[in-house]
Parts: sequence; C-alpha cells; structure tokens
Amino acid sequence: MRPHSENFREIIYVTGGFGPIQAISSPLNLEISPLTVFIGPQGTGKSLVSQLLYFFHDAEYLLSNHFNQQGIDATVRKVVEGIRVGALTNRALASFLTTNRVHINYELNYQQNSQILNTEYKISLYKSNRKINPVGQFRKEIDKWLNRLLDDPSISGKIYANALFIPAERTFFSRFINADPTIIGSNSLPLTMREFAKVLNKTAETHIAWDNRLHHKPQEANEIDNLVRSALGGSATSAKKGPYARKWQWLPEKSNQPLEIEMASSGQMGTWPLVSTAQALFSLPESQRPLFIHIEEPETHLHPAAQVAVVKVLAYLVNHGFRLVITTHSLVVLYMLNNLTLAYRNLPDKSIKNMPDTQARLNPKSLSAYLFAEGTVQSIIDDSGQIDDGLLGNVLGELEVEFSQLQSYGIFWE
Repeated sequence: MRPHSENFREIIYVTGGFGPIQAISSPLNLEISPLTVFIGPQGTGKSLVSQLLYFFHDAEYLLSNHFNQQGIDATVRKVVEGIRVGALTNRALASFLTTNRVHINYELNYQQNSQILNTEYKISLYKSNRKINPVGQFRKEIDKWLNRLLDDPSISGKIYANALFIPAERTFFSRFINADPTIIGSNSLPLTMREFAKVLNKTAETHIAWDNRLHHKPQEANEIDNLVRSALGGSATSAKKGPYARKWQWLPEKSNQPLEIEMASSGQMGTWPLVSTAQALFSLPESQRPLFIHIEEPETHLHPAAQVAVVKVLAYLVNHGFRLVITTHSLVVLYMLNNLTLAYRNLPDKSIKNMPDTQARLNPKSLSAYLFAEGTVQSIIDDSGQIDDGLLGNVLGELEVEFSQLQSYGIFWE
C-alpha cells in the first residue's frame, strides 16, 4: 500500500558550487512539501533542483531502464546527465561545477503501518574527472537493483515509475505526436522528454478506452475536465477510427468537429498533455500510479483565466495524494495558490458561488515556495502559510513606478 503523502518528510541538500547554486559556505537545504513551488529569474537553478529531485524520486525505475553495461557509476552519470540533455551531447554536467566537488543528499522519512521508514540517497559530482558517483547506502541499493536486472533483464518492464516529469516543451509533443512520433522518442532529446513520450502513448490508450466505453472513466477524470474545459476552450481527444484513428485531436467547446492537435492554439497545445495525463493517472491502480509529479511552467502560453484553471488542477492532484514540484514565472499562478490556501483556511467546507471549489482548496501546510536568486534559495512562505506578497510584486511595482514617472515627465521632472 502506498504511504500517504502527508506522512512524508522530504529534504534535498546541495553542498558546493553547482552552476547558479552557490552553496559553498553552508549547504543549501530545501524541505519539499506536497506542493513545492520554485520561482526566480532565468537561469537560477529552479529546473536543475527539480530534475535532481526527479532522479531521486524515481532512481530505481530510471537506472533500471537506462542501464549502462560499464557499471554503477556509468549508469548513474548516464541518467543524471540524460535528465538535462540528450544522449548525443558531449558536454558533461560536471562542467557546471564551480568547486572541485559537489555533494547532493536526499532524505525521505515516512510512516507506514506504524513504522518509520528512512531513505537516504547521496551522489557526489567531481569537476576533474567528470564522474557522478553514488555514495554509501545508495551505492549498495543501486548495486542490488542492477544485479537483479542482470539476473533477469525482463524485470525492467515490471518496475513502475514512481515519478512523472512533465517538461516545459509540451507544444513540441503536439507538433510531432501525430505527424512523426519517432521524433519525440529520439535519443537526441533529454531523458525527461523521452519518458514523457512513453507516458503520452499510454495516456492515448487510456482515453481511447474511455471514449470506446471499454473502460469506465473515473469520476476524477471528469472532475478535472470540469475544472479546465471552459477556460481552455475545449479538450483533447484521441480519435477512435477513420483517418485520424489513434491520433490526438482538439475538440473545441460546444463543437462536434475536432481539429488536428497541431491546429489548436499554442496554449491548448501546451496544456492538453498535462491535463490528459493527469486524468489518465486515475485509471491506474493506486499501487501503479507515480507518487511524484514534476511540472515545468504549467502556465506556458496560457491566458490568465486558463492559468487559474490549471492551478486548480494542481491543487486537485495534491488533494488526491500526489506530491508536486513545479517551476513557474507566473504571478497569476502564485496569487491563485494564495487564494486556494486562504479559501481552505477561511471558508466553511461547502461550495460557495464564485469561490474556489472545495476539491481545489489547498491546506497551507501542503505548500512550500522557494525563491532562487543570486546563487541562493530562500523560503517565501510567511507565518500565515501564504506566499510573500512583497516578493511576488517586485516587478509589477517597478513597472508602476516607471509608469508614474513617464506620466509625470515634462510636468514634475525632465
């Protein structure tokens, strides 16, 4: 039985100079909540930390399915680097190091059947020889996984992914998933994108089964549809027969005429992979569902109203036991998260018109948010469990000041 998400205590530590993250004088440590949000300027390490967490969340699956015959260290390096770049890239992840070595620790403690279970994984990266080595108990654990795989190679197909990574390049999948699906599985793509391509194939099978009434469509899938359909202006569907059989299409709201998915708007093309996959998760037995979901920039190409709807889906997933890590540049996303936590705290447990649905309200204890900037990372959750408004509005405030100055030019100053 899968442990409940709220029973987890999850922390990642980074020690050393790792690209934009400069944890040299003291380690960086981030406590990960059921919904953890990374914000900050471009190139400050948000995606890097999310990708490292993804590796630790799904280490057994990733290492078993991307095994390197040269052994443990080669396999770990192949996977950790592959999460960021394709197999054809020669640049080593160690080239990002600004110190001779970097240590990354991951700790997970949770309660299951009155027992406290502990997991501690550690890897060390070295600038001089470009190695990425698992350390201590993690190395022994990997050795056990890979030896089991060598004894029975078929076992890799029996290991279910414990994590799902939904990359920022979602419109890319829309462009090629029908026209040339081999492209989205190419080794030239990062491992995250190749793995997500597999997920989309399974998602298509699930939606076809629902549309053909071969399987019952779960209530949760319908509830997710209700949260976003209107704001997105329709929904994705996988054709059952005809020239578009088993191809993704977009069905505009209040229409019976679907479009090829690549003819949808950029916001629709960038969002259906997230929404359709979230729906399909509920068709899986609970023991086979990924517990951890990483989503890069869920707001990509979306109108603010659609961003609000997508945030409700994120909260819905958290309330159904999934643990999410998201990166975002959107103030709308952050303000909506504040609204959902405030609704949880202040409103009675019933539906109220024009207020957030009960199923999407978010317990403030479930939320963490971190600001990445200038080599450091800091929590931006205040004492009330809200994301700090002052940090959200810096850019808007600067624009307001500039606007006022422009209006007054030639009157009060020149």
